[in-house]
Amino acid sequence: MVAVALAFPAAAQQGLKVPSGQYLLPYEFLWEDHRGADEKVETWLILRFLAPDIGKTQGKLKFDDVVDDLNRICTDVGLPVARLAGGGVDQVIVNLMDKPIDRGQRDPSVTQYMNAYRIVGGRCTWE
Repeated sequence: MVAVALAFPAAAQQGLKVPSGQYLLPYEFLWEDHRGADEKVETWLILRFLAPDIGKTQGKLKFDDVVDDLNRICTDVGLPVARLAGGGVDQVIVNLMDKPIDRGQRDPSVTQYMNAYRIVGGRCTWE
């Protein structure tokens, strides 16, 4: 979260307003190394945000309602954080969740929306 606080102090304290109108709270930013089928190792930047408006109980936003949010997060948060970390990020994963859950865990009571992006020519390209 240090990178978020340095790059986006308002987002870290008040939430990040996105095109759907909701405010997202930064939850966790992770770097993971993954080996592809060709044995090449890639670095993924995982951006996880709390988005209560997508939840099953109080949620009013479906996946189609937040696609622009996911794209904006990759561009406005993912690219700058990748630069702060010195680049070397092959893929950005944006994850919205209505309540905290450990990465990789499943819980049918938690709503999660995700998109994966490649950084191509300094831009986020949907996978």
